[in-house]
Amino acid sequence: MRASVLAIGAAVLSVLPLAAIDTVYLRGLVKMADGSAPGHSVDIQMGCKGADPVRMVTADKKGVFNLKAERDDFNHIARALPTSAMAMSSDSGTSYTGPCVLVASMKGFDSSIVNLGEFTIGKDMKLPDLVLTPKADKKQ
Repeated sequence: MRASVLAIGAAVLSVLPLAAIDTVYLRGLVKMADGSAPGHSVDIQMGCKGADPVRMVTADKKGVFNLKAERDDFNHIARALPTSAMAMSSDSGTSYTGPCVLVASMKGFDSSIVNLGEFTIGKDMKLPDLVLTPKADKKQ
């Protein structure tokens, strides 16, 4: 009897580390190359290898946004969560696993990225800034 209870307990404990510890909100900031605020809302998208980018959240005109995510035992992002049901649907057949990045999306601008696979969540719960730079003019 005692051996079966211990076996069940060990099985339950072996599954626990695979689950995310908790849900957190990470603060992020989008800014222009000169350090100023964008002046209007900016979409924040998550791009994963082999999948189209998905809008996760929208930054306000000051560039501020909060990303909902689950973190693991080592303070890494286990999974970024959309803030609205329209961002992802379970019936799309698209997998959002693997190396993913956050990018700001604003017409006429390129964005720096935040590599979520390499990011460790700090005590301040802050993401690195996303910087928007004007797209290079292709006229020669």
